[in-house]
Amino acid sequence: MKKITRIEKQKGITLMVLVITIIVLLILAGVTISAITGDNGIIGNAGQAKEETEIANEREIVEKATVQAMGNNKYGNIEESELQSELDKETDEGKTKTTDEGEVIKVLFVESKRNYVVDKDGNVRDMTWWETSDEDGNNYVTNGEVTLQTGDYIAYDANDNGEYTYTAEAEKTGVSSGEGQSFSSSYETTWRLLGVDHNATGDNLMLVPTTPIQSTESTGLSLCSATGYCYGVEEMENICEIYGHGIGAISVRTMTIEDINKITGYDPTNTGDGTVYREGEIGEYLNEVICAKAPEYTTLQGKNGSTGRFGYNLFRYYDENSKNYYKELAIGESITLISTYYGYYATTLTESSTGDMKGITTSSREYSVLFSNRKQYWLASRYTLGGGTFTDTGAIGFHAVANNGIGVVGRGDVLYAGNPYLSSSNNIMPIVYLDKNIQLKETGNQVNSCTEWEIDA
Repeated sequence: MKKITRIEKQKGITLMVLVITIIVLLILAGVTISAITGDNGIIGNAGQAKEETEIANEREIVEKATVQAMGNNKYGNIEESELQSELDKETDEGKTKTTDEGEVIKVLFVESKRNYVVDKDGNVRDMTWWETSDEDGNNYVTNGEVTLQTGDYIAYDANDNGEYTYTAEAEKTGVSSGEGQSFSSSYETTWRLLGVDHNATGDNLMLVPTTPIQSTESTGLSLCSATGYCYGVEEMENICEIYGHGIGAISVRTMTIEDINKITGYDPTNTGDGTVYREGEIGEYLNEVICAKAPEYTTLQGKNGSTGRFGYNLFRYYDENSKNYYKELAIGESITLISTYYGYYATTLTESSTGDMKGITTSSREYSVLFSNRKQYWLASRYTLGGGTFTDTGAIGFHAVANNGIGVVGRGDVLYAGNPYLSSSNNIMPIVYLDKNIQLKETGNQVNSCTEWEIDA
């Protein structure tokens, strides 16, 4: 009888099943990792929640400090120094940095590099565009997604919405002959980023032309005599207005000496050598000067002890109340004027082109935008009691940027004053403000080693 041996069938998994199992496990692992680390994952959401909490805490700190700062002022105003003091109480000293921007106060949290804005009414908001810099001293503007460097080229076209023109007539400029000076928005120039302006309504990128604006006759704006002094600022603004109609623009104005000072760091009350501009002289900045008319000349007596005089019986002054821009004193009559003229080199912050480099360097983007290529343009900034000897009629005028000009030939990047008694011609430097929500993207072009951006309408 044959012996039959029963063989039990071995149980196990086949290679195919093993492969399928591994694939399923990998899919599950991928889903799990994605759920944890993805954009909307647990870690991502946790990081976003942490950031939102930090922002909420920072805003609460700013709002609390703002209320305290306003409460400390009997007029209910908010001052930059007072706000900084209250922020230091809410955080460790040095954790925040405030900057007075005129209409608003900017608050920077140093560690997080987040910025907030406080307006004069105490309202706190996030900042749309803000300034930043690197360790090499290069300055940038960013909205957190797009970062531009000062001096970058922006493909702004002042003629996008149609050509605009303006003619400055002799009755406003004081020019004795000619049919007026015409300006057109079709003036061919590229535009560069100057910086960002923080104001009550938002944070706006500021653009300036690479080549300051000339008239259609390839000359600047001529301002002459009392008439030019009277209407000069008004004419500058009228000319600049025609360049503010391009796509993305919301407003435009003329550059002022304060705009220049903000970039160079100059302060006429505390100049590059630590003193008030022309300290001890009649022309000392903000010096109160009593001007008294004598039969042969006008004497000058400064509050700082300085003295001087105008010869040739030619002293005139600007009377704001009567809008008489060259009012003459009667014999025995006197008036007190405030000296507001000053000039300096952007590199040294003094009246000398040599010395320590305390301002901006000639290799900086800021210098390139404002001063290089022999730029010469008016600033919408009048002055009183300019000049040094006071033996002529150079008592009033306009500040300007020039490589050469009246009384300062060859002084390079110095800010100088034009004597309105002469026929002075300078170009115009408009500042175009872009919408705070402007969308920009790179064109892929490099212009003079600078990035070019286009407005994404």
